Order: sequence, then structure tokens, then C-alpha cells
Amino acid sequence: MLHRFYFLKFFVFLSLISSLSAYKPEPLTLLPEPAEHRERRKENRSDWTFIVYIAADNDLDYFARRNIEEMKLVGSNKNISIVVQLDRHGIHERTKRLYVTQEAIYQMNATDETAGQKLNSGSAQTLIDCCKWAIEEFPAQHYALVLWNHGIGILDSIRSKTTNASELFTFNPANHMLELDRSIGFLQFLEEKANQPNDRGVCFSDTYGSYLTNQKIDYALKEITQNFLGGKKLDIVAFDACLMAMVEVGSLIKPYVDYMVASQEVELGTGWPYHHVLAPFLEKPLSPKEFASHIVRGYKKGYENITSDFTQSAIDLKYIDAIENSIKKISSLLIQMLHHQLDYSVKRAIRASRSRRVCTCFAEPSYIDLHHFFTNLLETIDFMHLEKEKMPLIPTLKKELWACLKAIDQAVITNETGSNLESAKGLSIYFPLRHIDPSYLQIPFIKTTRWDNFLRTAL
Repeated sequence: MLHRFYFLKFFVFLSLISSLSAYKPEPLTLLPEPAEHRERRKENRSDWTFIVYIAADNDLDYFARRNIEEMKLVGSNKNISIVVQLDRHGIHERTKRLYVTQEAIYQMNATDETAGQKLNSGSAQTLIDCCKWAIEEFPAQHYALVLWNHGIGILDSIRSKTTNASELFTFNPANHMLELDRSIGFLQFLEEKANQPNDRGVCFSDTYGSYLTNQKIDYALKEITQNFLGGKKLDIVAFDACLMAMVEVGSLIKPYVDYMVASQEVELGTGWPYHHVLAPFLEKPLSPKEFASHIVRGYKKGYENITSDFTQSAIDLKYIDAIENSIKKISSLLIQMLHHQLDYSVKRAIRASRSRRVCTCFAEPSYIDLHHFFTNLLETIDFMHLEKEKMPLIPTLKKELWACLKAIDQAVITNETGSNLESAKGLSIYFPLRHIDPSYLQIPFIKTTRWDNFLRTAL
């Protein structure tokens, strides 16, 4: 029986990395919603509306159907309404809006103005319209929005191509686990894929050749909260996508969202185990904080026996301001110290603290764990030597580093990792090895913290 289990695990892995270029979407069984069902649903409003924006017009299409079937195992009930906007692979695959119950999956736009259309999932307006539909058709006290697709963190480098991150994992027959290959950076891997023929782009929509940039996400969330929630924030925005648990991403969405859920590391193509993520709603409603935390624990339950290279964290975004304020002070102090160092001692300490050998980084090596980096700086600070009149900067830096670590601990309400990433504390930050990506200079985080000034001085 045990050998069968490991064979099945290896078979699943092979399916993850198999080529999907000739794949044709397997249809879901969809039904029209009966009129009496709709009337009953309108009368019995759920506590939560769970909106899953599935942008599967790419090589992840295979897993979209699987994830929806997992949602169906729980289904909508008095505690939660599960709704999906589904964009599948292929120019002839029309975008569908779904209401997921245990009994059936109902197509909600079979006859409305979107019927028969292939919507551009990489458009801000498409996301806005999706949320407008979900909020108006399924009003609730709380709203969670899941952005389901590829992710490359905070960078908007359209030179890259995105692909199924499962290709970075290998099966180890010695321990029967999937292991992440860290010999190549994720963005470098994407660049190499970009130069191969017939590969798919970094965009969320292959058909339209577009994706949701930072600017589009900012615009969409602003419109959604102002126009459809009366200025109230979304309770949760979650990323079922790679590399999105970054302080910069939290900074981008904090004006519109209370809690963020995301992974610091790449995710396998299978995505979230939605039956675990939604299971508590079979019995009771959850508060936003409880739900955000449970998503993280549900993710762990799905992956802890498959790979040791997983992360997932829930972030209380009200603490992002404190983190940014500390980073701004730390950046300023380190710049001053770099200008007044002796024997390059400050630069050496920074490089040692940021080194891949001692600081947790991820499949994309320019993304490092913020908590681990600042902890390393505290451990190397005594090796920093300054001109005599600038020595008071050292205790000031210690104070600010401790303040930032405290703010990170407050922000990260739940954090789960595999054993290979135990030092990952829930939030990453961009720290490239050589050059700063031009797209990075356009984000709100830079205007607040001037982290780019520090990077230029330190590189």
C-alpha cells in the first residue's frame, strides 16, 4: 500500500511537469441556476462571498477544473458563497461566471451581456466587472478575492515569460518528496523559456497577450472598494500564485485590503487545496483574521507531505505602514554608514547578511526574506566600523532593526513553511544581486521608503 502511495505521488508529479501545449480543456458540467434557487439564495445571504478570479488561459488550465471540483466538495452554504470567474485556455473558450454548490456548478452568465465572450483576464476592467457582479449578485458581510494564476512577485518585467513553476521541482526517490531546484533563478528560468518557440508569456491571458500589472491591480482594487463597497476595504485579497508574499505587494494593496494571503516561494501548479481551505465553512462562519489564518494552515495540510519547499503566510496589512517607516529609517542609516565606513566594513556586512548562503531566498534569488536579512544585519553589526564621529549611527541602526522585526512579527499573523524554508518569516523584499529592474522603480513602496537609494548604494 505504501509503495502504491509513492507511485501515485510520483505520477502526480509527472502530470505536473508534462507538456500542456496540445491540451484541450476538459469541460465542466454546468447547469443553469433554477429561478427558485436564486430567490432562496437572495433571501438567505451568506456571511462571506469568496470570489475566485481564475485566469487559466495559459498552461495552468489543467488545474483550474481540479480546483473548482475541490471547491465543490465544500460548496456554498449559509456561511459562504463560492463564486468563480473562469477564463480557460484557448481563443474559443468563453469566459464563464460560476456559482459553486455541493449539488451542482451553476453558470450564471449563460444569457447576460458577457455570454459568448472571451474576456481579457489581464484587463483591470475585467477584474472590476467580475467583482461588481459578485458583490451585487452575492452580497455579504465579508469578501475575499483570490487572484489565481502565475505570479512573479512585485516585478512587472514583460521581457520575461511565465510558465508552470512545477517544472522547477524534481522528484527525490530517496525521500519521496518534491524538491525545488535552486541552481537557477526563477526570472532567469523565465527568460530562457521566453527564447524558446511556442512558449507562453508572462501574461495572465495568452489569447490577449496581457496580464495584471501593479498599476492595473491598484486601479482595479481602488474602483472595486470605492464604487461597490462604499469605501469599505476588501477583507482578504489572496494570491494563488507564485512569489507574491512581498512587503512591496502588501504596500501596493494596503489602501484597499485588510488581510493579504500569499506565498513567498513558487507554488506547484496544483495551487491551493481548496477543500482544505474552505472546510471550516461547512460548520461555522469565520472572522476575516480566522479565515486568512486558516487558508495558510489549509495550504500546509495539502503540501506538507509532498514537498519541503513550500511557504504560505497571512499578513495583517495595518502593520505595513510601520514596516515601511522602519525600512525608510534603516535605508537612510545604512546609506550614511556606507558613505562613512572604514575598510568597506559596512558593505561587507551587508553582503554577508544578504548572501544566499546565510539569508533565506527563494526560487527567484532577488527576493529575500526580510526578517532573516535584518536579523543577519543585527548579527553582523559589530563588524561595521565607521569614522569616529559617525559611530552613534550603529546603536540607532540596532534600534530600528529591532523595531522593524517587531512590526514584521505583528504583521505576519500566520506563517507556515516546509522544512527547507524554516527561516522564512512570511514577507519577502526585493534585493537584486546586480541591477535594479526598471519596473521596480514605479511602485508605491519606493516612494515611501526610498529602498532603491539603498540598493544603488549597496550594490
